[in-house]
Amino acid sequence: MEEKKEITASQKKIFILITLLIPLFFFILLELSLRLFEYGGDQRLFIEAPGEYASYMMLNPEVNRRYFLHQKSIPSPRNDIFLKEKPENGYRIFILGGSTAAGFPYSYNLMFSRIIHLFMKRVFPEKRIEVINTATSAINSYTLLDFTDEILDYEPDLILIYAGHNEYYGALGVASAETVARHPFLTRLYLKLKNYKTFLLIRDAVGWVQRIGAKENSQPSATLMERLVAEQTIPYKSALFEAGLRQFRKNMQDIIEKIQDAGVPLVLSELVSNVSGIPPFVSVKNQTFPAADSLFRLAQKLEDMENFTEAKKKYYLAKDMDGLRFRAPEEINVIIHQLAEANNLPLVPMKRYFEDASPHGIPGNNLFLEHLHPNIRGYFLMARAFLETMKTKQLVSKVWRTTLREFPNKVRKQWGYTELDSLYGDLRIRILKGGWPFKPKTAPNKMLTGYKPETEMDKLVYKIWADDTFGIEHGHAFLAGLYEKAKDYEKALREYRALIYLTPFNASAYIHTADMFIKMKRFNEALPLLSESLHLHETTYANKWVGQILLEKQKVKAALPFLKKAAKQNPRDVQTLYNLSGAYALIGAFAKADSCLSILESSKPDFPGAADLRAQLDRVLN
Repeated sequence: MEEKKEITASQKKIFILITLLIPLFFFILLELSLRLFEYGGDQRLFIEAPGEYASYMMLNPEVNRRYFLHQKSIPSPRNDIFLKEKPENGYRIFILGGSTAAGFPYSYNLMFSRIIHLFMKRVFPEKRIEVINTATSAINSYTLLDFTDEILDYEPDLILIYAGHNEYYGALGVASAETVARHPFLTRLYLKLKNYKTFLLIRDAVGWVQRIGAKENSQPSATLMERLVAEQTIPYKSALFEAGLRQFRKNMQDIIEKIQDAGVPLVLSELVSNVSGIPPFVSVKNQTFPAADSLFRLAQKLEDMENFTEAKKKYYLAKDMDGLRFRAPEEINVIIHQLAEANNLPLVPMKRYFEDASPHGIPGNNLFLEHLHPNIRGYFLMARAFLETMKTKQLVSKVWRTTLREFPNKVRKQWGYTELDSLYGDLRIRILKGGWPFKPKTAPNKMLTGYKPETEMDKLVYKIWADDTFGIEHGHAFLAGLYEKAKDYEKALREYRALIYLTPFNASAYIHTADMFIKMKRFNEALPLLSESLHLHETTYANKWVGQILLEKQKVKAALPFLKKAAKQNPRDVQTLYNLSGAYALIGAFAKADSCLSILESSKPDFPGAADLRAQLDRVLN
């Protein structure tokens, strides 16, 4: 009988090692497979832009799936793009923040970041200014912290932060329905683990199990604002209140350290909100602190008695006592001040700007649309506050060729927005106010369930809001087309100009706007728009008209390169051939002038002016 061989000690060790490694190999293989099949989609902050913008990076519209686990529709970041390869003269600014920094309820053309961007392009024409706004509704300092490393990978020259209102109810906040853990350590661990596809698979499986048989807690017409609230009442100085402050301080300090370690300048800002125009949402009755509604009524009485100093104090206190934490308490501003001082950072005194622009120094409905989002005037005021702080601290350049006196009134009058933008913002605010907490939680939002637009403009605005395939850009283009067809070029111009401010990277917006100026024979105003379009994308139209306008200004040598490009792009354009022939003749290149004119004569011999130019050339050549 054959004896069994005993397993040696070294063989046992190998066997144990293999046994232990099998699960590891399994998860490595699973992770690689999930990555291969792109499970969970691409959730990078920045992705490559498609098509004609292939040389640019853009914000990923799906990035917030990292944080919103239970929402069918998620908020997306704005439409800013930037060059993959940063030019030598480039100056790149990133914005971090929530819905106010994202410009809610308006579209891209009225974000304070877009105002800063396009104004700085005028002040520093020698620089390639890029402003990339990563702000999104309903995110807080956890998201900002998560974004920071990715932002630092793209060579920022400056970072601006306006954030703090969403610390309680924003995704991953201490009182949010979109939270993964109540403990900061576990939330930060989640932010690290979410980078692994295996973890996403497990997370999604757990979420699927939780949703089976789960009852829908919110109305189908509930706004995102309503759906994110898990704890409706957070009393002043309560444990949850203090947890939100600790969360904000810790995350912001970590953000600051990352940015400063990278050697990138950073600007913080105070937060502002509507203190006199919106009563407290939830008044908490207890023995320790006065009730928010009583304080608000007292503030109104003091204001009526013209005791504005005390009224202002009581309004701010009523806001802080509001148990529904949609507006940041002043403790958040205290933390922002402390962080700025401790880290030697510039601080935008935003409260002073808003108080100075408000009757008796009390911000209210004069600058806000509801509880905290500024109106158009308010967003221009925010842009001014940031710009003046940047200028004072000599950021971007030691010398700013502007006094900023044109802010905000003169700049706002010349800005690219129209009635359509105002009405679009108004509709979004009416939808917001049609739901909780402005209306009872159990009531359906009548702006969503029963709204019937009456005027043609109202119908257009509603289509922009309701139809995902028809954005506000389409609305402006539609109106511009109507006005242009009616030969009302001034109105068409305003709609096309709004498109420039909505999509400043889109060459066609500049061309359409320039075309309106050309139709009105305002060539000097068309020229810079045509030139800007050529920086973005070469077109025959822009080359032709830049050349023609420069030629009419007697700048023949400057005109020639543009006319030559236009003729090469479209050899049959008789106007271009005529202009190019004339330009060659003016610099004495008569043979080239003759060649261009001959091509013109072969296709349109009766072109106005061609016969006279032929006679002049024949006299010289013969």
